[in-house]
Amino acid sequence: MSSTYNKLLRVFKKKSRKSHEQPSSSSSAQDEIHYQHGIPGIPTDGKVVLLNNSSNGAQIYLIGTVHGSKQSAETVKNVIDYVRPDVVAAELCEKRVMAMNKQPDNDTWYKLFRKSMVTPGGLCMKIYIFLVNCRRRRMHGYGITPGLEFKVAIEESSRVGASCFYIDQDIKVTHQQLSKVPSFDLLWKAYCDSKIRVLTDFAYGQYTRSFVREIGGNQKKRCPDIFKVIIEDRDKFMSIHLRSFQGKVVAVVGMAHKDGIELLWKLAEEDDN
Repeated sequence: MSSTYNKLLRVFKKKSRKSHEQPSSSSSAQDEIHYQHGIPGIPTDGKVVLLNNSSNGAQIYLIGTVHGSKQSAETVKNVIDYVRPDVVAAELCEKRVMAMNKQPDNDTWYKLFRKSMVTPGGLCMKIYIFLVNCRRRRMHGYGITPGLEFKVAIEESSRVGASCFYIDQDIKVTHQQLSKVPSFDLLWKAYCDSKIRVLTDFAYGQYTRSFVREIGGNQKKRCPDIFKVIIEDRDKFMSIHLRSFQGKVVAVVGMAHKDGIELLWKLAEEDDN
């Protein structure tokens, strides 16, 4: 894996400016070919794409999801059932898995507040984590299960006999990095993320990749430091892990990470070639 890591780092340094750009939202012929994953019943609209690793022959079926969406969870189940992968990779770390398996309804608002107060960083970071925890609890009240698609991925990997890996950066590291961004930006994002109505409409409705890209673009313009920590840095982290797998792989990540991972994959393939 170290050789793969070094290769990707060389690509990042040579093309660092390009690595932060988002691919065009126009549906070109090249995109249409790229989205031809060959899975019956799964639309070729960019939510599922096939990435080939020319260095080891691996095939990565990359699924972009809306966290907690039943539609996304169903897509994950159908793709794993058809592909029968050797590996299932999820946008998780060990700490997120532990948090995902807890029942937030058992926590009172006061308990959520106390947990948030031990978060590394200043007061703004603690408030941000408190609002994130509150949103998670409220999602359950609206019938949305946070991390539903990841739970399905873990269950299906066991059913088909695939190895399951957590490929995301440790959430504690992400929180430490977030604590260094400007306080106002952090509080602004906390406020925007607390709008549960928008989240429920998005989880239940028909989402498109271009719409997710538009939201991400607006967030990047408004809070570039936060976008770098939450999206771009983790895109690189997960890309490196995905490049290390062999055989057939089904990878489940949030839709916001798809553009970055695909771009980094393309740069790594160009470097290898």
